Parts: sequence; structure tokens; C-alpha cells
Amino acid sequence: MSNKNDCPVVIPYYGGKYGLSKKLVPLLPIHNRYFEPFFGGGSMFFRKAKADWNVLNDIDNDLVNLYIVVLKRFDDFCDQLYWTTRSRILHDQYRKDIKNEPIISFPDVDRAAKYFYIVRNAFNNKPFNTFSKDTYWRTDMIDELRLSKEKLNGSTVENLDFEELIHRYSPIRTDDFFYFDPPYAVTLHKKDYYRNVFNKEQHIKLANLCKFINSEGGKFMISYDNVKEIENLYKDFEIEKIETKYVGSNPDIRGEIKTELVIMNYKSIKQGVLF
Repeated sequence: MSNKNDCPVVIPYYGGKYGLSKKLVPLLPIHNRYFEPFFGGGSMFFRKAKADWNVLNDIDNDLVNLYIVVLKRFDDFCDQLYWTTRSRILHDQYRKDIKNEPIISFPDVDRAAKYFYIVRNAFNNKPFNTFSKDTYWRTDMIDELRLSKEKLNGSTVENLDFEELIHRYSPIRTDDFFYFDPPYAVTLHKKDYYRNVFNKEQHIKLANLCKFINSEGGKFMISYDNVKEIENLYKDFEIEKIETKYVGSNPDIRGEIKTELVIMNYKSIKQGVLF
């Protein structure tokens, strides 16, 4: 199990940046307001020093419900998890429950516990994958979740489209920082990896929004697939290439070292940043 003190994530998240965040956090600029429009598992937020103001957003209702429940109904949530055993039968039933009940009334403790359960017990931690025989499920998860709640405390949790989120918090301030980890789907093996994927128009929309943030004086970082189309979209900004190990659901390429694009509108150095 990972060291929760270093990065107290609530769930291990498919496509997350748990490993890569170790390399990205030292590249972050000084900021007062921190935004993650594609929060997912939130490895960057959980690993970095906490800003004065944190806005954590995701379009996935189950993820948002989970974080709201951890913040608002923590004891009820943990009590339900404590008495739930690890079982293929329960995992299969909870997957069906989540799929068949698309409407959420926030905060839904029962649904959050089921979602947490199927993620933690699914193959490769992908919510709707089959039950895995090699997952971590013990009652001391409750103690680890307390670290997660402490880090989340005081954050604003949103459930908006990324474009709407940015406009809701406009005008952009010069001490604002946005970290984007979009559901790329640029390369073929990502096609079915995320619950909500990007099409070509959304990639272009994100690039235009980053140009808007830059024009307003804010700062941003994006982690992206290493493909020429993305480099062309962001050719006016700083682009670094960082190697990371692929941990996706495709067994043919899992474990391979891949190159990730890191795009910034500021110059970075290994021990910090230059503005």
C-alpha cells in the first residue's frame, strides 16, 4: 500500500497521476487559488501543498458524490465500509446498482460506499471492470480515509463541465493556477479507458480555454498524451516530456514506460519555477 501521508488519495483512480505527480509537483508555480477541472483521483491535489483556496471539479457524478460524502457524511460512510466484507458477489451486485441507478441525490452515502467498494475491488481499479483477486480491502482503510478528509477539508467541490467551471470563476486572477488532466482519448488504447472521453472539438476547446487563462494572467499546467496533434495545439507554450509507467487497463502495454507531455505557460526548472 502507498504511503498515505505523502499522497492521501480517497481512491486509486484509473488514468490517475499518482506516480507522475511526484515529478510534476516540483514544477508547480506559487499560487493562491488552485483549480482541477478534471479532478478524478486527485493525486496532484493530495500530494502538493494545499493552497489557500481549492476548487476540485469533475463531470462524473459518482466521483463528486464520493468526495461530498467524505466531507459531509464521513462517519456514516466509514461505518458502512467497516462492516462490508470483500466479496465477488457484492462487487457484482454493487456494479449493477451503480449502472442501473443513474440519478444521484447528493449526498448519497449508500451509493458513495458502493462506488468506493467497486473501484477498490475492481481489476485495475476501473469502476466497471470485473472483480480482482489482488486488491486492498481492510478495516484500517478508515484511518487512511481520515487523512484524505483532512486534506479535502475546506475545498470547494464542483460538478460542472470544464468550460463552465472556468467561466464561473472568471475573471482569472494572476495568482490562479489550473492543473488539467483531461480524459485524453487521443491514442487508441485510451478509447474506452475513461467514463467520459474527449472528442476532437473538446481538445480544441480546452486549448482555447488555456489561451484565455494565459491572456488573463493565470497559470496552467496540462498533462497530455505525447502525440503531434497536441503539440501543435499548444505550440505557443512551454512543453516538456516526462517518462512515466503506464498503469492502464490494456494488459498488452501495462507496465511500459511512456512519454507524457507536460504543457505550461511558464518556464520551469527541476527545483522550482521561473516566471
